[in-house]
Amino acid sequence: AFMTGNTTELEKMSEDRCKFCQSTINDSREIHQKGGWTNKWDQEIVDTTYYEKLEGYDYNKIKVIVNYGATTSCSEACSHLQSSDPITGQVLNFGVRYTNGKWMIGAVEPEVK
Repeated sequence: AFMTGNTTELEKMSEDRCKFCQSTINDSREIHQKGGWTNKWDQEIVDTTYYEKLEGYDYNKIKVIVNYGATTSCSEACSHLQSSDPITGQVLNFGVRYTNGKWMIGAVEPEVK
């Protein structure tokens, strides 16, 4: 979404209650509408753990550990270039559930190191 501004697929797999998803969709659209962009960056999933529905919740949990490569982005018509360093071992916790024949994302929580 951040590379192309196309949020169609992310919207299709995100429930309305997913604040992380909606924020990503909105931020991506805004960046591209203002003439900005983000370069493609390497992403490597190094581990995943699936948890059955947790007691008291209506979704399953998937813990994903990701390594991200460095990237460059440009805000508002390239008025300011930004570079980010690689990130190793970023943990993302996804709340997902199977609804109407497909898996939907209801929440995403990045763990802060």
